[in-house]
Amino acid sequence: MDGDIAPLPALVAAARRHGAIMMIDDAHSSGVLGRNGRGTVDHFGLHGQVDIQVGTLSKAIGALGGYVCGSRELIEYLYHRARPFLFSTSHPPAVAASCLAAFEVLEEEPERIENLWKNTRYFKAALGEAGFRTGASETPITPILVGEAKTAHAFSRALFEEGVFATGIGFPTVPEGKARVRTIMTATHTREHIDRALEILSRVAKKTGILAN
Repeated sequence: MDGDIAPLPALVAAARRHGAIMMIDDAHSSGVLGRNGRGTVDHFGLHGQVDIQVGTLSKAIGALGGYVCGSRELIEYLYHRARPFLFSTSHPPAVAASCLAAFEVLEEEPERIENLWKNTRYFKAALGEAGFRTGASETPITPILVGEAKTAHAFSRALFEEGVFATGIGFPTVPEGKARVRTIMTATHTREHIDRALEILSRVAKKTGILAN
C-alpha cells in the first residue's frame, strides 16, 4: 500500500543466519523491478538466495493467475498437496498464451519499463511540488496521503467525477490516520495524460480542503 521496496538483502541475511526459509511475494514487482521486470530478486542481485518466489500474472503481466518458483522438490509437493492447485480448474489456453506474449514483450521491449519509471519520476516530482504527501513510495505505486478514511473516499469520488480513477483506502487496510488515494503510473501514460491528472488532482484537492488554496 505504500509503494516501498522491502529491504530484501537484510531479510535474506537474517533468514540465512537463523536457518529460515526465505519466501517473497513479488506481486507488485513482477514486470516492474529488475532486468526486464524479473522482480525483486533480480533488482537486488540475490539470485539463488531466495528459496521461494511467488507472484501474480494479473497486474503488470495483464492476464490472470499466479506463479510459484522454487526447488523441484517444492514444486512436486505443491502439485500433490496444494489445495488451491488441486481443486482449481486449469486456465484455458488463451490465458497461457496471453501470459507468454506478455513475457515476450518484457524481454523484447525494455523501453516500456524505462518509460514506466520515467513517468513515475515525473509524476512523483510534480505531486511533491504541488504539496501532496506520497510517503515512502519508491515505485510506480504512489499513495497520496490524506489522513482520515472519510476524506480519502470523498476525495476519490470527487476525482472520479472529474475523470481520474484513484481508489480511496482507509483503516483497516492501512493504519488509522494514514488513509490515502492510491495512484499508479503505466508505461503507456503520455505526458498529456499525466499533466491532466495532476491538474485535476490539485484542483479537487484544493476544493475539498486537502491542499491549501
